[in-house]
Amino acid sequence: MALPMRLAVSLVLMLLLAPILSGTSAGLTRSTTVWSGTISLPDGYLVQSNQILVIQAGTSILLGDGERLGVDGRVSIEGTASSPVTIESISGDHRGVIFNSSSNNLGSTIDNLTITGGEYGITVYGSNPLISNLHVFNADRVAIDLFDGASPTIRDVVIDGGGQDIHGASTTWRYGIGISSGASSAPIVQGASIGNLVTRGVNLWYNSGGLWSGVSVYNVSGATMAAAAGIWVEDSIPLFTDSNITRSDNGIIVRHISDTTTRPTFLNTKIEDSQYRGVLVERYDHTNYSNLQTNAIFSGLEIRGTGGPNAKTPGLGIGAAFDINTSGARIEDAVIEENAIVGVRAYTTDSSTSLSNVTILNNGPDSPSKPHEGAGLLFRSTSWTSKGPAEVSNLVVQNSTGAGVVMAKGGAIGSNWTISGNGANGVSFVEFH
Repeated sequence: MALPMRLAVSLVLMLLLAPILSGTSAGLTRSTTVWSGTISLPDGYLVQSNQILVIQAGTSILLGDGERLGVDGRVSIEGTASSPVTIESISGDHRGVIFNSSSNNLGSTIDNLTITGGEYGITVYGSNPLISNLHVFNADRVAIDLFDGASPTIRDVVIDGGGQDIHGASTTWRYGIGISSGASSAPIVQGASIGNLVTRGVNLWYNSGGLWSGVSVYNVSGATMAAAAGIWVEDSIPLFTDSNITRSDNGIIVRHISDTTTRPTFLNTKIEDSQYRGVLVERYDHTNYSNLQTNAIFSGLEIRGTGGPNAKTPGLGIGAAFDINTSGARIEDAVIEENAIVGVRAYTTDSSTSLSNVTILNNGPDSPSKPHEGAGLLFRSTSWTSKGPAEVSNLVVQNSTGAGVVMAKGGAIGSNWTISGNGANGVSFVEFH
């Protein structure tokens, strides 16, 4: 990107630094530019690889339609809670801030930045800025977009709104997304409030990972070109701790597609009032039921209200509050209750699936037409192969509107089950061993 021909700048200070030793070359002279006041950039701006840009508290940056603040060098955005730095559009939709791979390890920081009216918020290619107290409002496509091994640290982020302005007009599904991380990216995320989006709160794809803690997602709903979900994990291995997802079309979807590993771990997760499903774990190819893997681990899980009266549209629950299809999941220390559909359903699985210390209470539609449609726990076509069957231990199932437990066509092993107060048989075995 070329430098702009004109800058309307209230204050620009140019300081020449003595030669310093950088991580890539010795004797490199870097220049420092300081911005304050109002900065108008109709043609965008690029921080060159030998440049340091300091943006002081209260600075207002105006970008032209389709333009961005690109970073090849180092940027320091120094907003405060009472006087944040802001980025808005002169007209149309800007493309926010883009960190290129040449900025990696140069120490870029963002603190108290507010971005509004853009197509994108922050995009990172193979770099590692420190981002704190970021607010992104109504980014059409992606508020924070990570590619090519990006590894930023992201703290205390608020993402509110996105995708509604181009819903029905976009020719691709990739819009209305909070944080997207892919292509071997591995961020550290510590505190994020993400909501009022069309497609995804968090979207992980192709060998992405990272440490995600304190992520709260709400009201992700309405996508028609892809499944809307609070958290989507595809072919990736992240660790999530202390996550909350409320009133989204689907709470969490884990999908294994390629030959890479899919095994997210979720610790202390609460999912409430999903419209369709609380959790879905699946292999994309449902015909390939050989060599199933444990594609997700959940420890300390709560799911309630799926398809219930507090969902965006009640009565639309699909399958089960926790659904496993041609895949495997490990569920431990879980409470699954007050869902208007089956509590837990596993279809075509084996020893890759295990349930331990799981309590399933008050699940099922009001008047199921068949006992299995209101079951607390439903297993079907569970394989007893050389790998062994699924294992279920320390199970409590109470007050399902249909049968408590239905085991059909397959096998399982387990111990210490307590089944009581259900609307049909406590436990039904059909072609099971």
